[in-house]
Amino acid sequence: MSVRHSENIVICIDNSRSMFRTDFKPNRLACCIKAVKKLIHERLALDSSSAFSIVSFSDKAEKIIDFTNIESELYQSLENLNFEGKSALGEGLAISIKLIIEELRKIMAKLPRILIVSDGNYTKTAIDPAKMARLAQGLGIKIDSFRVGEMSQLNILKRLSDLSGGTYYYNNSENALIDSAQKFADANIKIPSLKSKELIEKPEFLRKIAATLLRVQDLTKNQEMRIKHIRGEADYQKCTICFSETDPYTKATFYLTGRYCPNCNTPYHIHCLAAWASSQTERTLMESGTCRCPHCFYLLKIPIEVTQIQKFKILSGSSTQKQIGDQKPELIPADLTNVSDIGEEALYKSCPVCHLIFEENQGVVRCPKCSTLYHIECFKELENSICKTCGTKLHLY
Repeated sequence: MSVRHSENIVICIDNSRSMFRTDFKPNRLACCIKAVKKLIHERLALDSSSAFSIVSFSDKAEKIIDFTNIESELYQSLENLNFEGKSALGEGLAISIKLIIEELRKIMAKLPRILIVSDGNYTKTAIDPAKMARLAQGLGIKIDSFRVGEMSQLNILKRLSDLSGGTYYYNNSENALIDSAQKFADANIKIPSLKSKELIEKPEFLRKIAATLLRVQDLTKNQEMRIKHIRGEADYQKCTICFSETDPYTKATFYLTGRYCPNCNTPYHIHCLAAWASSQTERTLMESGTCRCPHCFYLLKIPIEVTQIQKFKILSGSSTQKQIGDQKPELIPADLTNVSDIGEEALYKSCPVCHLIFEENQGVVRCPKCSTLYHIECFKELENSICKTCGTKLHLY
């Protein structure tokens, strides 16, 4: 039985002047719109969970419609396209990638994909399309392309697809274009092992795409209000974890340690959010230094400065152990090894002390009981050499 994997697909369509040429009747853009409509209809008939967003590029690039699976809205946005000046392909790709990253931050994100529909005549701008393709490849985003019109010496669309692992479709007639649309609509049948699916579960990738928390001053545009916040003369929303304005860990004001989720604007103290994240069971998020907003489940990046509070936790944990009795943690030798000898997966893990990932051929310390990895210098910072994951006391002699 065939298995279909739902996708978030950005249709990045060229509406520059060259798309007005009539080698396709009545013109290139009209034929491309007809093919994209067929693609959308056929894909949604096969998989109603897939979603489409549309980005156009000419003198400038812009999002026409956000991700949706409502055919009538997608058709209307396509029909509203008009011919305009030059072809800012690089900017179109940049907006497309940004839209997909926004979706990848959401829980249960679909597999990402970009389809460029163009004649391949682009204008050199500040953003290099090839650079965007390499960025997409690193994020596991395939760039497919529908090429219309005559061939040229520099086939930029094929290069972009090759760089990102996508498929290039050359179309020299309207019938060929319609056939490509049907092939693309059918193309989400995948084998169980998915490179994109595996990539979005790696700590390094999660850290890369996670959103940065907003500070109070990021939300407050008025300078007078900022001053009132600093002086404590203006009200804040309370942290939705501790229900207080004062940070219970540092005793600082919300202005200093308060942050907001950029997706739903829910307020948190960064230390409360980090403590909540460390109590969760999803190990991949813990290793990446990220967490999901408790309110909207948006993927958030935990600021690196909060690692200091974790050191305080270890100290308090050690004190608690002493109060319980004379029980001492198990003492076993740690493994001093090279991260490249452990396997490729180790390169995507992060040190629980500094939350930075490991580099190739880097020396590391591994806990033999739970396999947690530490940078050698970070291991020396552990209080009493106690593993932060399993509580085992380690030594290197």
